[in-house]
Amino acid sequence: MTLMTLPWYYLIVYIAIGSVLLFVFDKFNIIKSKALRYFIVIFIYTIIFWVIFDVIQS
Repeated sequence: MTLMTLPWYYLIVYIAIGSVLLFVFDKFNIIKSKALRYFIVIFIYTIIFWVIFDVIQS
């Protein structure tokens, strides 16, 4: 399954939860460097989302 064939609500959930996670990391300044903070949060969250999606689909 590719990104274009995903149901629309998967993408909405991905964007919404990712935005909340980035907001929390920004608010509490968990990682000082903003660029590194965004990179780490987006990278880790994307991997977690893929794993959850694979578990749901199988």
